[in-house]
Amino acid sequence: MMPMPTTAHLLRLSATLVLGGAMAVLTPSSAQDQPSLTNAVAALQVQLEAGSATLAYDKDHGGYLKGLLSALKIPPQSQLLPFTRSSFQFDHISPQAPRAIYFGDDVAVGTVQGGKVIEVIVNDRKDGLAFYTLPVGPTVAPRFERRADECGSCHAMVNKWALGWIVANITATPDGMPQFADVQKPFDFTDDRTPFADRWGGWYVTGTSGLMRHRGNVTSSEEHPFDLPLDAGLNITDLSGRIDTNRYLMPGSDIVALMTLEHQTGFISRAGQLAAEFRASAPGMDASVDDLVSYMTFAQALPLPALVKGDDGFDAAFAKQGPRDSRGRSLRDFDLNNRVFRYPLSYMIYSQAFDQLPAPIKARLWRRLYDVLRGADPDPRFVHLNREDALAAIAIVAATKPSLPDFWIPLSDNTQRQ
Repeated sequence: MMPMPTTAHLLRLSATLVLGGAMAVLTPSSAQDQPSLTNAVAALQVQLEAGSATLAYDKDHGGYLKGLLSALKIPPQSQLLPFTRSSFQFDHISPQAPRAIYFGDDVAVGTVQGGKVIEVIVNDRKDGLAFYTLPVGPTVAPRFERRADECGSCHAMVNKWALGWIVANITATPDGMPQFADVQKPFDFTDDRTPFADRWGGWYVTGTSGLMRHRGNVTSSEEHPFDLPLDAGLNITDLSGRIDTNRYLMPGSDIVALMTLEHQTGFISRAGQLAAEFRASAPGMDASVDDLVSYMTFAQALPLPALVKGDDGFDAAFAKQGPRDSRGRSLRDFDLNNRVFRYPLSYMIYSQAFDQLPAPIKARLWRRLYDVLRGADPDPRFVHLNREDALAAIAIVAATKPSLPDFWIPLSDNTQRQ
């Protein structure tokens, strides 16, 4: 049972201990090639020790930060800037010096101005999640240190089954101090089903989104610590008057990147829970499979109230990662007018978080996803899926995902229900 957080411990809790990322493409060996290497960071450490990989050092931008992002194939455009005092380096974080997070599909990196270490979280085939730190200062042989308790105590709050990633809405005062209405439930977790008016407290959010009301970019007063002036944070495209943007790799905290990370975080947390339930032969697995299918097809994701535009180029960098079918289509294609993604199937099917699910669970997911997308599932939640885009999603996966079940074949409109 998790101990109740103390006041000092709550300073380490965060709306921002969130991390996701792309599986590193490492040669000649990788975590996929060596069973003993269960995640991308472990694979990178082997490369560093063998001398087949190096990390460039930049004293002006987080030490090994840029080199690490390059090694793990994480685009700098994924930068997000949460400003609540968070992580075990909370004393370096404030609205004037926000933490920076960079992510891909299976590993992500966090850094703070003046901090001593770079923080890393990665999906791990053996343990579900693994946490690491890397010293910021220069060294002859950079080495990752595996961390556990100080990270897991927060990430264990996602659900009772497994550690998860976190995106949460937390109100902060002008010095970045998080305000917790209930210390036993400090995190207000958010994903693409959460009303926008209840999202992104404690985060900088740059870009345009019309009249979408959210809780980003603003702080509360000491007299009213849970009240935020929501309208003051809308459509912010320039943070130069709030932070020294020259100290960060990118000038903003892209709204499209934040919505992408929210979706990704919700997937990983649900997948981790489902895997743990399977190992425990829990009676609620059917409901968890059902929920994950709904989540992966965006059946209950809230529609966008207006056209959304980011300002750091994340949408282009993310879409470029592919993979794409022969017609140039990808599950990474954005819509950003009525919904976040163009096609109604999560790009996280390409992630290690999906691939490491137990085989019987994946078999059930593949069957149900296929039936939902081809229009053969009677659940009313899926009636409103755009049928043309759903069939396109089937075709994209058929062309780009290895080791599919035999029944997963592209369909035309006149065969979809057969």
